[in-house]
Amino acid sequence: MRMVVFSLALAAALLGPANQALAHKMKLFATVEGAIVSGYVYFSPGGRAQDAQITATAPDGATVFQGRTDPQGGFHFEAQRRVDYRIAADGGDGHEAGFTIKAAELPESLPGDLTAGNATAPTPSATMPPAVAVATAAPVPDLAALVEQSVARQIRPLREQLDSYQEVVRWHDVLGGIGYIIGLGGLAYGFASRSGHKLRRRLADGEKEAAQ
Repeated sequence: MRMVVFSLALAAALLGPANQALAHKMKLFATVEGAIVSGYVYFSPGGRAQDAQITATAPDGATVFQGRTDPQGGFHFEAQRRVDYRIAADGGDGHEAGFTIKAAELPESLPGDLTAGNATAPTPSATMPPAVAVATAAPVPDLAALVEQSVARQIRPLREQLDSYQEVVRWHDVLGGIGYIIGLGGLAYGFASRSGHKLRRRLADGEKEAAQ
């Protein structure tokens, strides 16, 4: 009975800090569809984070978006450049989360890093022959962009499921580790109790022999 009480006390002591640390963990998920970056903020485990401050910055430190999450914890903004974007969420009370959108996820049609595009175009030579008018073809839809958007729509649910699955795995790891520690504690307690019982019996036998 005492071993059961000891195990329960140990479980409560270990689950308390772990539950406090994990129950209020803020997470941020974001994805790209075309040039639109959208995502949401949530607590794991728990619901969506409403009215959380969202800040998106470019590699040069410039803030490209500031806003707050809607009642569903969502947000979105349009990317103007094909660069990495760091998105940060602040829910107050020390709750913070971050996510990075890679430049490779954005359409190739967007301009890249401005620092790499300062080269000036060469001036035409004076001996260059007069320009000849060339008939331009009608604009063709950007099939690559259409494919990217379609793939992004298909991948987003998978990424959301993977993100949720990773949180479940973390919980299983924590609970499994706590169970392992409790098991070791129970074995140690049982061994100590058995050793103490044997020692008391030996002392009692010694006292009987001394009395005789």
